[in-house]
Amino acid sequence: MGYRWLAVLLGLFLLAGQAAATGLHLSERDCADILERWGTDPASISPHLVDTCRNMMAGVAPAAGDAGTARAAATDPCADPAAADNVNCWGSWARLAPAAGGDFVPVVVAALRPELRPENADALTPKLDDQGGGEELPVEPPVEPPPPELPLGACEPGTPCGFATIVAGTNGHDDADNTAIVPFDMADDGSRFTVDPDGEREVVSTPDMEIRSLIAKGVENIQAAGMTSEQFSLLQARVFRGDDTRIEKAADHWRNVDLVNEDAESGFFAWGKTTPQGDLDTLNNGGAGKAVTFAGPMSVDNRTNATITVQFGADPSWTGNWTNPAYSFDAGGRVTGADLMSDPAQFSSNVKDGYVQGALMGPAGNQAIAHAVDVELDGVGRVRDVGLLPQVPAPGPF
Repeated sequence: MGYRWLAVLLGLFLLAGQAAATGLHLSERDCADILERWGTDPASISPHLVDTCRNMMAGVAPAAGDAGTARAAATDPCADPAAADNVNCWGSWARLAPAAGGDFVPVVVAALRPELRPENADALTPKLDDQGGGEELPVEPPVEPPPPELPLGACEPGTPCGFATIVAGTNGHDDADNTAIVPFDMADDGSRFTVDPDGEREVVSTPDMEIRSLIAKGVENIQAAGMTSEQFSLLQARVFRGDDTRIEKAADHWRNVDLVNEDAESGFFAWGKTTPQGDLDTLNNGGAGKAVTFAGPMSVDNRTNATITVQFGADPSWTGNWTNPAYSFDAGGRVTGADLMSDPAQFSSNVKDGYVQGALMGPAGNQAIAHAVDVELDGVGRVRDVGLLPQVPAPGPF
């Protein structure tokens, strides 16, 4: 308590004593100080002095008798003798707490909305709204995780897409550290191809290469070759045609020689027209829960056999295995549209880093997977390869 209030309090006690003993007249300023102090510390002021000041401030003379009491009641309901029965007044309890007279302001319970702690807000807010009839809170839909990054770019459904290795020289092989994996495209009649379209290592074959076809063991193989004064291009590939006889899927070897600079590049590829969106919808809806398996040898190293199983449905996924006399590893991930992309968490423990990317090719029921592998394996080193895996005999109608 400060010195000022101590002095005021002492003065008020003296005034109270004098007022009680001699009927000393109190000024409005005296009463203002008395009521202010009473509002802060009710026990410090005599109730008689408080009543005297309240009447004076309300314009009621102390000796007004019954008329004064009626006038006080008109302005202060708690001054009425029956105030003890008034729920808005303290009555006989006025000595222990501030008087309850004056205008009654109802408390609107609905307006007392608690501030929620951040960790409780999500759980409690709907319950408050349900019980209080308040404004319905919007429910945020679950956030879908973004599609995984595709190192070789996305393959849009129903469009040509492919992957290729590229090395120096003409035989297509080199150490993995000297091998790059890039996108690949070709004409659907096999007459030309482009390696790394619009990329740093872009190679464009001669146009209108001459094509020869040979069918062996039920598989068509073509050789397409073209030459100008500056360039020689070659394509040797297994091809699978659609109903309109155009090439729908293809894989194996490409080569290009710069005759002017005596420079050559070559590699292997896997290419096709990706599964149309309508077929993907059919597979994921009508074929929900169906597992389709694709298998075959890789193109760079034919000793490596790959198997990939796609689980179609509302959230399609895939798993795969690659087995070579020198190694074996597993991978898996999501299917987004026609694209397959590995999830690092689904690699077998011997995969140190890298990726597997692929795409579904061809119509439902007669598909293949063109894909690229770029992984670092414990005890083996880098492995870079591409392959076209045909669908294992049809799993039945969707």
